[in-house]
Amino acid sequence: MLVQVERFSRIPGDAALVTLRTSVGTVPASWGGNLKAAVGEHHIEWELDEDFRWGFNCSPAAVEEPCLYQTESGVFCRGRLGLTGIQAAQAFAHLELADAVIDLGHIDGLPQGMAGAWVEINLRPEKIKIHPYQI
Repeated sequence: MLVQVERFSRIPGDAALVTLRTSVGTVPASWGGNLKAAVGEHHIEWELDEDFRWGFNCSPAAVEEPCLYQTESGVFCRGRLGLTGIQAAQAFAHLELADAVIDLGHIDGLPQGMAGAWVEINLRPEKIKIHPYQI
């Protein structure tokens, strides 16, 4: 996903939180690259450091369009839910967000028939890490 990093601030633990502008919204995220090169345009990969539980931090979306936004409750990522290994007891999930695919891992308590459904996940900004890469 191509994004614009606008600014950064240091957070405890020698990490940096950046303001990330995408085609579907602007949110804070933890920066996983060289801090001196953070501000500017980057292709990124997403890393979400969270255990997902249906009805707690993962739920059906009321609106069927990709979006990133922040409220006092945290950062919300809205996209289509993709599942692999559906026949297995624990399917692995990914979120299709605009032109990115973000691995979610296993979602506890996920109801049957959710493949392709629009969902929202909720995270704290420091649980979202982005890694720049070269094309």
